[in-house]
Amino acid sequence: MKNDNIIRFLSSDLKMDSVSLKREPNNIDLSSDDLDEKLASFYRFINKVLDTDNLVILAGSGTSLTFNHPSQHEQDPIAPSMWHLWEYCYREDESLFELVLKATNYDALQKHRENDGSAKPDIELLLSLCDSSLAVGNLSNQRVNQVSRFLEQAKKIILSRTSFTEMIPESDWVSHDKFMRAVGRRSAQQQRLKLFTTNYDLAFEQAASNTGFVVIDGFEFSNPSYFNPMWFKYDIVNRGHSQSSEGAYIPNVIQLYKMHGSVDWRKINGRVRKLSSDSPKGDPVFIYPSSSKYQTSYDSPYLDMMTSFLELVKHPKTAVLCLGFGFNDKHINNALTMALRTNPEFMLMVATKDPFDVTGSFNAEIRDLLTAAIDHGDGRIALVDSTFEQFSRLLPERRSTTPEDELFKAFEKIAASIK
Repeated sequence: MKNDNIIRFLSSDLKMDSVSLKREPNNIDLSSDDLDEKLASFYRFINKVLDTDNLVILAGSGTSLTFNHPSQHEQDPIAPSMWHLWEYCYREDESLFELVLKATNYDALQKHRENDGSAKPDIELLLSLCDSSLAVGNLSNQRVNQVSRFLEQAKKIILSRTSFTEMIPESDWVSHDKFMRAVGRRSAQQQRLKLFTTNYDLAFEQAASNTGFVVIDGFEFSNPSYFNPMWFKYDIVNRGHSQSSEGAYIPNVIQLYKMHGSVDWRKINGRVRKLSSDSPKGDPVFIYPSSSKYQTSYDSPYLDMMTSFLELVKHPKTAVLCLGFGFNDKHINNALTMALRTNPEFMLMVATKDPFDVTGSFNAEIRDLLTAAIDHGDGRIALVDSTFEQFSRLLPERRSTTPEDELFKAFEKIAASIK
């Protein structure tokens, strides 16, 4: 098990102790006496990221897995991993599960094997094979019925198991709350924080509520609340401070883009409506994990989210901070690699668990691409091996205004008095 006081950081300017760390990331002990010296490169990079005009967060499942404690039973954690979703689908109906494995020829098509030679569990691959088998149409009517029934059952299980935020005790919100406070408040001269997540759960909505942030998520401020992408273009001001532009925009607003849907989204009469996660109304709106998610992401409302992401990474002075994201979504990977190739002012910081482990789940192609770029001196990229909890602990909470902010305020006062 990884030591909670150890992280590994890799960037082009990380040079410590006289050992070249471009190829071999350095272990940093958070309890060490020379913490500031060892983390100097990390803080230089993260402060550059936080100071960019356009800050984009891309959060994956690793941000939610931080709610799981080692003391919890491995078979039934609060936040499920892909392996747990496999287990839940299996335990729901073991006979149906085995029939679907045979119908989709899963054991033969799974390239990755366990130590004993058996096929490695992969719920995303299994659901992908279910989709492709139904699309090809080479199954008997009985098999079609079994696979279709399993798919519907799996969707319900995934949706139910990712609706876990109400089970989390107040004391376990420390990492999410700290993260929200550290990155959410932005200068009036900077763009609002844009938080993209592939998670279905309501963790970031709850953290925003815990810390007093207002979330603009593309849904109308009404009841019933329907999805309308125009709401991402709106903002919130304090009219009591609007005699001048100073202080007009309230500081605690973030934009939240749920790229793969949400547990509280339902499609009713062709429109996406926000309802409670246990509501029986309508059809759930989420992209379940399978290879078809690449195609599905180009349907609305996912198309609106992806279009916004593609546009943002083209902007100058933009930084993307990827947290708990394994780069296993092709459409998102393409957008980020395109930005690295074509946008000279684009910055990318990746913080996730075990990105340097060649046997882990982090996308090997992306790891090779990023480490090669760092090795060749690309100062726009950094890799951090850390959990979301570790990363949140390291984030600086920069509550005080910068000299630039004070100068801008003074200039605004002078301009207002002249008018």
